[in-house]
Amino acid sequence: MEDIKLLRKIPLFKEFRVTELMNVAMVAEEVQYAAGELVFKEKSQGDALYVIRKGKVRVCKRDGFGDEQVLAYLEQGEYFGEMCLVDKARRSASVFADTDTELLKIKRTDFRNLIAGDKEIERKFYKSFSEVLCERLRITNENLTFSQEINKLIDELD
Repeated sequence: MEDIKLLRKIPLFKEFRVTELMNVAMVAEEVQYAAGELVFKEKSQGDALYVIRKGKVRVCKRDGFGDEQVLAYLEQGEYFGEMCLVDKARRSASVFADTDTELLKIKRTDFRNLIAGDKEIERKFYKSFSEVLCERLRITNENLTFSQEINKLIDELD
């Protein structure tokens, strides 16, 4: 029941009924990582969505100089790796357990099989996925505009 409560908070599953969330929970598996352990590496093949049950993870990307840039810290109730549920592209960032962490892992193949058998659950998922992407694009646009403004100010000061 705890996993269903956790999944209910995930924006990707916000329109799912309890029985649909139960089906998602049935294909999820529990995985654990010790603090500092790699969950997955940037450019590796994506194969699962992860939901944080307990703990905290760090999402990182290497810049052009090879330095690790922290993109986000995620905690209990948050999720990552969802893009692989839609496409087969490689991971865009690395994820490390920042503390001892317990995750729900939902494999792409299991999830795709689940939604393929139910057009209503498939529609709900893709609608929510689109909304999440739209929100992230808005935030990215704001961040990009802010970065450009900062660069312009720096140029004016030089």
